[in-house]
Amino acid sequence: MQVVRDYFNNFKPLLIFIAILWGVYAISVIFMPLNIQQYGLQPRKISGLIGIATSPFLHAGISHLMANTVGLLTFGVIFTAIEGKSSFLLMLEIVVLQGILLWMFGRSANHIGTSGLIFGLFGYLLFLGYFQRKFRYILVSLFVLFSYGSMVFGVLPASPHISWEGHLFGLFVGGAEAKMKS
Repeated sequence: MQVVRDYFNNFKPLLIFIAILWGVYAISVIFMPLNIQQYGLQPRKISGLIGIATSPFLHAGISHLMANTVGLLTFGVIFTAIEGKSSFLLMLEIVVLQGILLWMFGRSANHIGTSGLIFGLFGYLLFLGYFQRKFRYILVSLFVLFSYGSMVFGVLPASPHISWEGHLFGLFVGGAEAKMKS
């Protein structure tokens, strides 16, 4: 029974993070609109550095938040099942490293949303089998590839309103994290 309880306790940080995303959105809609321009990640601006920590919590609308929630649940659950207690710290590393790369090399725009983390989790799961060379991880990587492989097109510049650079750097950082695990 304790093993089951410990297993489910590993998912608490993921669920709390998602609850915070929705709470921030609700507060911004009901009580006070957040200045997305002020708290988003703006590359190469000192004032934009705050966005490394705040931009994952900001969303352009309910559909943006819902899409990110589905992606975060999909990859976050698989990631947490694999990484257990260390999943929260690894996700934090992905957010920070992806944010730093985006701040350094992203185009001049206001970048918001959790998709950098989602692409980081996707990249981690996608490359884990290749770097670990363990049968169970190869199965996970193949599942992710065949089920969600079209996500790689999200790293291409398709719309000026989508932070493809955040996606690209998330994918890169997630793959690098998978490599460091090996």
